[in-house]
Amino acid sequence: MESLRKVARTETSSRLRWVLNIFVISLYWGYSEGFIGGFDWPTPEPDLGIDECHDEFTIACANASMVYSDSYDLCELNANETIIHLEVDVELERLQIELASGAVCGNMRICDTLVDDLEYFKCINENGTRNLDILTEISYNASRSYTRLHEDYDAVQRTFLLCSLDAQKNYMEDLREAHRELTQCRSEIDELSE
Repeated sequence: MESLRKVARTETSSRLRWVLNIFVISLYWGYSEGFIGGFDWPTPEPDLGIDECHDEFTIACANASMVYSDSYDLCELNANETIIHLEVDVELERLQIELASGAVCGNMRICDTLVDDLEYFKCINENGTRNLDILTEISYNASRSYTRLHEDYDAVQRTFLLCSLDAQKNYMEDLREAHRELTQCRSEIDELSE
């Protein structure tokens, strides 16, 4: 009987050593799935998971940069188109001023053709009064156009700055969200590997 117990203990300890050896060897070699006594060992792959986290982060950053670039380009395009419309609007005003100033010069040249001094001074007097009215109108129109155009350019500049600031804010928020997702992804990988 005693010898049966010794044999049983020897077999049990041999089996236990065999199971422990298999367990240690599977841990040592890092098998992705070891089967010991019906138990599947999970294999965390932190390097691959972390690479995927960083790949997603890189893609998110690239997308954020593209969106920012497109948004900034749109701000610039809108500003440029608005300036073109402003310049088209003032072309007529500019043409009117150029025609009026040409009329002033023409009025003075008409007098230059007169030989008689009395007729010359009379022409200058009459045309000078007419030219004074034209020059007053030119001055008024030019001041008004300058003031309005200056305000319009300032408004375009303000709109462009606000638009580009919104684009920058959205870009920074997108980058912050990408970083938050990277941190969360890495934390989840770390938890799985523990």
